[in-house]
Amino acid sequence: MRKKDVENFKKERDYLNDMVMKYAKTNIKRFYNLDSSVYKGGTLSKKTKELLGLVSSLVLRCDDCVEYHLITSHEENASDSEIEEALSIGLVVGGSIVIPHLRRAFEIWDELRCKDFDSLLKKIEAVVKKPSKRDEKLQFICGLLSGKIEHYDWVGFYISNNSKRELVLGPFVGEKTEHVKIKFGEGICGQAAERQKLFIVQDVSEEKNYLSCSPKVRSEIVMPILKNDKIVGELDIDSHEMNTFTSKDKDFLERICKMVVKIF
Repeated sequence: MRKKDVENFKKERDYLNDMVMKYAKTNIKRFYNLDSSVYKGGTLSKKTKELLGLVSSLVLRCDDCVEYHLITSHEENASDSEIEEALSIGLVVGGSIVIPHLRRAFEIWDELRCKDFDSLLKKIEAVVKKPSKRDEKLQFICGLLSGKIEHYDWVGFYISNNSKRELVLGPFVGEKTEHVKIKFGEGICGQAAERQKLFIVQDVSEEKNYLSCSPKVRSEIVMPILKNDKIVGELDIDSHEMNTFTSKDKDFLERICKMVVKIF
């Protein structure tokens, strides 16, 4: 476990840099200016330069440098895949001796991604409280999740018609689907509705009771929305990657469903 989080790291770094500048003369100040200017966007984008800095920092086994470049890469909207590829290069170049630093790097990145979830939850909570129509709110949430979370390739809500025991497709973002109505018990969504329980499928090819929306889909998570112990809808998310959904996704989506149930 880390002794300090990202925010404390940033505060300490700023404080120590102020201490350096308190005593620094020309040579140190010139180096600091060069270090700052070299990462500005040019022929290479700022994000690319920060990822290059991340690779170099891992190879040099400088944990402070790794954390700094993870933070700046996150600020430049680097994706999970971009970070993983950059760290993979650092591992290949640096060898197995960098593995302890690699572990800490992914721990820091996970902390940054959790902060993303918290930020999205605040935005969703604000949208739910607005006086706009339900489907407008749900459409906004779909767009927010699809746009901000890399492995959420299809995001949609199904609305429950309990008298007909079927789900009706509501607002969604992603490829069109032929499954605009799903009977309870059919496919992953139908099973989640019938049993009123969460379904996480890490490899859809292993499922016998599965309705394929697209050959690109590799995994799926379905979160039922319950009101007074009855299902009123579902949040359905497809990913083009296998084994991509974690307990953090589950907790995150559960919190979203607890918010949106108020508008059903």
